[in-house]
Amino acid sequence: MRAALLTLILSFVAGTALADTRFTIEGNRLIYNTAAPVDTSLIDPDSGMTADETVGDIAYEDIDALRAILSSNASRITTMRLTSDGGYIEAAYEMAAIITDYGLNTEVEGECASACAILFSAGTERVMNRGGRIGLHPSSWGMDSIRSYYESTREDSGWRDEFAFAEWVYEEGQRDANKLFAHFLSRGVAADFVVKVVSVGMNGMWYPTRAEMEAANLITPPAAAN
Repeated sequence: MRAALLTLILSFVAGTALADTRFTIEGNRLIYNTAAPVDTSLIDPDSGMTADETVGDIAYEDIDALRAILSSNASRITTMRLTSDGGYIEAAYEMAAIITDYGLNTEVEGECASACAILFSAGTERVMNRGGRIGLHPSSWGMDSIRSYYESTREDSGWRDEFAFAEWVYEEGQRDANKLFAHFLSRGVAADFVVKVVSVGMNGMWYPTRAEMEAANLITPPAAAN
């Protein structure tokens, strides 16, 4: 029911801003900027999360919103313009799959960092507007979040102590790095470039030059002059 209502609303406002949300449509571009909050109607009331708490993050609520927008405007939208500091990487992977499925081009306006680069790399053709930058690093997991996860899932997961949990975390980190590596390779990004990405420390951020990204095929190189 919620998805159907969202689709109806998005169809009605085609060609205009989607009021007070992070998605807007301008011409053939779908503009996605996480500086705006997730629409309150899309947030599960049982989660206890407010719209203000979603500001700045690629969110799981954005997956269905993106799918509904494209379903209603598939013949019109050819490019998704991105501005985001990142967010939940698993949400980004799901959104990237949708971008690829619709064959959209991607475009960076301003900053596209962390999980936003997953969305960007999903594009068929990929452009960074002048003055923009793309920040890259491997996925990370903060100490407080790790502690909370361990304490809330220890009994169900069967970890006898922190050392057993640490073993699982180590393996999970390897799986995350492999997934990131495979994603970029599947989009045609050069392997040596991806190695640099996964080698960046969790608290670091690498901003490659335009020339580096064009050479690695993260950015679509400009067409050769005729």
